[in-house]
Amino acid sequence: MSPLTREQLLKATDVFLEAFNEFTPESVVRHRSPSCLHRECPATLKTPPQTNTDWVNFVNLMRPIVRTFHIGLVEGEEPLIDDVSRKVAMHLKSRAETTAGLYENEYIWIFTVSEDGSCIDDILEFADSLYTSEWIPKLVKVAEEAAAAKK
Repeated sequence: MSPLTREQLLKATDVFLEAFNEFTPESVVRHRSPSCLHRECPATLKTPPQTNTDWVNFVNLMRPIVRTFHIGLVEGEEPLIDDVSRKVAMHLKSRAETTAGLYENEYIWIFTVSEDGSCIDDILEFADSLYTSEWIPKLVKVAEEAAAAKK
């Protein structure tokens, strides 16, 4: 198999982010390989690698409290593409309107694209760890309360 071009690598990550922005249980894993792991750094976050099933469960929990969600390249930034290792690094920002308030975060995501360019095999995420450690527990609590109120 011939190496993927920069354009193929960028297309794979663009398609992934488009689907991710739909923010449904199906869409966040639509362009991930079955064995894809999403790993969060730094280690001080103490977050285990997340499988496709973990992401489906997380989005199912968050969906009732997330009204809008968008993640994309920081304006003026360009992806870094390594066609030899099939890696694409992106400086991203997210924005979500939630019942817990406005969520905005900043990340570096490093994607490893599958050999055939059809999906993402691995995501290494570096997030604003202070913001993440403050917000994720708050979002989970509000989502769990909303789920309990439905029962």
